[in-house]
Amino acid sequence: MTKFAEAREKYRPNRVKLLFVTEAPPPKERNRYFYFENVRRGDSLFLEMMKVLFAEEVAAFDTVRQLRAEKHYFLERFQEEGFFLIHGHDSPLPNTTAIARSNVYRENVPELIQKILAVANPNVPIVLVSAVIFRGVAEPLKKSGFQVIHHEMIEFPNSGQQLNFRRKLKPLLMQKGFLPSAL
Repeated sequence: MTKFAEAREKYRPNRVKLLFVTEAPPPKERNRYFYFENVRRGDSLFLEMMKVLFAEEVAAFDTVRQLRAEKHYFLERFQEEGFFLIHGHDSPLPNTTAIARSNVYRENVPELIQKILAVANPNVPIVLVSAVIFRGVAEPLKKSGFQVIHHEMIEFPNSGQQLNFRRKLKPLLMQKGFLPSAL
């Protein structure tokens, strides 16, 4: 089992209620990943996801450093709510064009379907995070009967797209009844 899979499985819920699918994990030498507990730099997907899902709790922290110090707690909250995040491809992809990456994900749809079915039932709602993933797998997943719950791409929350990510994800989850209540 890879370091990524090991970290992810630690926070796999007993029953997945909402599945997030995003791009491949970053190269190992970057030493950051959504499910890694001790990330000192970057980590925008985790930070922005928590701002959407647990806004009131996150607002209690004055700095990103304080929030990162509680990453284990927020990953447990993510798990307790039945949320799970997987990747459209398990290995980091080479730095290439968005079109090339979308094609890799599109070609990988049969494997992605198997990954989805290994962690959730076929009717689990799915949110695709990143333009590249959305363009590559949204239609093939829908045609295969999976419940992608949005019709517009949701940007990956980095390189200035954090606001767009929150602006699209929060209303979607609110409309579908997936925003957890504050503790």
